[in-house]
Amino acid sequence: MTYSRQISDFICALRFDTIPERTTVRARQLMTDTLGVGLAGPRHPNFEPALKGALAVPGTGGDHPVIGTDRRLTAPYAALVNGVACHVLDFDDTHTASIVHGSAILTPLVLALGEEVHASGPEVLTAFVAGWEVAARVGIASGNSFHNRGFHSTAIAGIFGATAAAGKLLGLTACQMTNALGLCGSQAAGITEFLSNNSSSKGYHVGWAARTAMEIAYLARAGATGPATVFEGANGLFSTHGLPEICRPEALVEDFGTRWETENVSIKPYPCCHFAHGALDCAIALKEDGITPDRIERVHAIIDEVAAGFVCKPIESKYVPSNAYGAKFSLPYLVGLGLIDGGADLSSFSDAAIARKDILDVARKVTYEDAEKGTTGFPKYFPGHLVVHLTDGQVIEKRVPINCGNPDLPLGDDEVAAKFYGNVAGVLSEARAKTIFEKLVALDKLKEITGLTRELID
Repeated sequence: MTYSRQISDFICALRFDTIPERTTVRARQLMTDTLGVGLAGPRHPNFEPALKGALAVPGTGGDHPVIGTDRRLTAPYAALVNGVACHVLDFDDTHTASIVHGSAILTPLVLALGEEVHASGPEVLTAFVAGWEVAARVGIASGNSFHNRGFHSTAIAGIFGATAAAGKLLGLTACQMTNALGLCGSQAAGITEFLSNNSSSKGYHVGWAARTAMEIAYLARAGATGPATVFEGANGLFSTHGLPEICRPEALVEDFGTRWETENVSIKPYPCCHFAHGALDCAIALKEDGITPDRIERVHAIIDEVAAGFVCKPIESKYVPSNAYGAKFSLPYLVGLGLIDGGADLSSFSDAAIARKDILDVARKVTYEDAEKGTTGFPKYFPGHLVVHLTDGQVIEKRVPINCGNPDLPLGDDEVAAKFYGNVAGVLSEARAKTIFEKLVALDKLKEITGLTRELID
């Protein structure tokens, strides 16, 4: 039996009452966090072109809310634009072992399509979990080699998870689901060249995955077919998008129904590239230890080479970020931010903030080296390791083996709630924010998802 058929059998058999309660509790928490981030997303300048562009496409006006605005689109385009909103701030969650930002794809998709088909809260949660279980396993099975090939893992693994979620909501048979996954292979796309000029294309990787998955599921239900060997075939995903020598296709179906990867998703405490969170944790700890910028001669970071490719290379371009998005992917800037401000929030990436001389002066003191393979815990963890040389000759080493927010060092319920309310402050009234939060907490009790989605329109 092909891997895509085994995955399809799992998806089609999945029922809400067979998912452990701890998994559905985590799913609700992930959706809550993602919606909070998404409601703040329209304030980012990269969001406006997404909405304007979608509205300009003929026939995209519809009934589904674009969160944080007063506009409505068809379900596929609402999923696209809301996906951009949920990812544009780089504040959305990550499944670290697979390096996939899945909730920013899945949350907009299951809400828009769930509203379209009048799904219940439990049905939406089941589709969300199905999507995460597939997306995470595709990334894990790749051995994280999508990034080695220049692809964005979120875009590649994410569309398979999104198609699983869409297919679940549309009631695809196992045969139709297998075809849908096969069709995904022709739509799995998204390159990391956005780092070369800090462009906005990364946000569309998430939105496109959500929209395209919905279209694929409808096509498969209508009879469209795709290759059953989309993963393991000679020209399958792991050959074309990964490094076959380190891929493990068998991991696609390992422990289905006993190991729930939805529980292994990390919620971000900082709105920046997740790869740099451990280093930022280190910098914050150094400040708390009393290390001040005037005492620092240089800071040397030791970081996994995949992570370094995003936040350290080329180092000269990271010293003075060209825009707010560049600052989110600059380890030097983020280390400076931690050492001076003792943290990072949305205001840390304003035009004024990224031009601050005190932060940029510290950033210039940061160097890095690639960590020895297998010594850091990456990618299960995004650890931090800074070696600080002081002007008096002292050398101080700070290590954070597990980044804050990882499931092994999770944010508490109060912290997740505070993040949600902080993100929507100034976007929603306190009363409306409370209503949305409470509906998300009780999502498993909603008879129809419109009880939540109708609250999302401005």
